[in-house]
Amino acid sequence: MRVSYAIVMLSFLAALACGQRASQSEPRAPVAPIIITGELQNIDVCRAIPREDIEAVMARKLVAAPQHFEYYDTGGTSGCWYDAGKDASKEAYFGYVVFTPVEVYNSQPLYKNLAVNGIGVSAYFNNGADARQLWVKISDKVAFVVGFGDVPHEEGAKAIAKLVLAAIK
Repeated sequence: MRVSYAIVMLSFLAALACGQRASQSEPRAPVAPIIITGELQNIDVCRAIPREDIEAVMARKLVAAPQHFEYYDTGGTSGCWYDAGKDASKEAYFGYVVFTPVEVYNSQPLYKNLAVNGIGVSAYFNNGADARQLWVKISDKVAFVVGFGDVPHEEGAKAIAKLVLAAIK
């Protein structure tokens, strides 16, 4: 009886430890150099950001290759969409990183927004239409957004943003 109790307890503790490690995973792979020019559409975000960084933030494997993504009905943007599927309860797991003209950063409808210090020229979290988003202003002309949904990952979004900023040339 004691042996089975010990096995059950050890199994429980091992599962708990694995779950914590997965949820605390940080992106660590460096982002490939990103050159910002007047033509944001030329930035290949999918190629620049390693998929393992996105998987680390979501603590899930992607179910499809990352796909080019332009911010919703907004010309002059370039980004990447990451699909990590759905769980048993039909909760969707996705993320995106998109470079935009600074006007897009400035014109977001704000809902549950929160200023973020120490990232870019300025930054804020916002509840967008599809995800909790981190908007980062790079300059007077360019910004980018990092979004994760249906499950928000604020710390992961900040980590991805910092990696992206470090890659900008």
